[in-house]
Amino acid sequence: ILIKITHTIKSYAKINLNLNVVSKRKINNLHKIESLVALIDLADEIKISEIRSKKHKVIFRGKYSKGIPKFNTITHLLALLEKEKIVKKKYQILVKKNIPQKSGMGGGSMNAASILSFFLKKKILTKKLSEKFAKKIGSDVILGLNKFPKVYLPSGKIRVLKTRIKYYLLLVKPNFGCSTRKVFSANKAFSKSKLGKLKNVSKNMIINSENDLENSAFRLYPNLFKLKNKLLSWKKAEFVRMTGSGSTLVMYFSKEVSAKNALKMSKRKLNNCWCILSKVI
Repeated sequence: ILIKITHTIKSYAKINLNLNVVSKRKINNLHKIESLVALIDLADEIKISEIRSKKHKVIFRGKYSKGIPKFNTITHLLALLEKEKIVKKKYQILVKKNIPQKSGMGGGSMNAASILSFFLKKKILTKKLSEKFAKKIGSDVILGLNKFPKVYLPSGKIRVLKTRIKYYLLLVKPNFGCSTRKVFSANKAFSKSKLGKLKNVSKNMIINSENDLENSAFRLYPNLFKLKNKLLSWKKAEFVRMTGSGSTLVMYFSKEVSAKNALKMSKRKLNNCWCILSKVI
């Protein structure tokens, strides 16, 4: 039984405008990465309600809800908050999934981040606690706690950039996803840290960057390499880059009309891809 008003929040997707794999940690074999990350206006919709129940209810609906495990970023977060006696009430959380899974846009992580932001706004959590729990759920959750673009540093710390990044985007995802674990495991490309002291972002810097994980993703998924070459051959975007560990390729435009023209072309030429317009927020 719902006992209080339903709150609706948006859980925005994230994109990596660049991604440098700096090194591999000797202790746990995980990679140290550095990345410029921004949120975009593609979002899952989350409805949160207090309920009279012995357990929380987490329900996923929508086109991209199939196959989400029972233990996910949201159930994990709620379990941690209960364990530390921060959340004393029970909630129903209904998520309409608009962000495809295995797309490199952090849908699950951003769901957890959005709920943490909601609890922060409701003064159930402090800023310090929201950051603490974000790190417990996953290394990229902290990137979704506010809407500002951020530099994710190899140390795991983040630096918030107060300058907005303006780009119109065409997101192109093939009809398969990429395994983050496999893409990182196959990675052989390493770069020096380039964003450590970055204060302001110039478009020139972004254009001249790259995503080191493209090398391993393209070896594992040759069709993704073919797709990127096809998008580049259109000569419509300022640049084309994979986000995260894939499989979404992002076409970047300074003008909305250019992005719309590319969408028309994609509908003619890419029958088996999910293509959608978006923009950096």
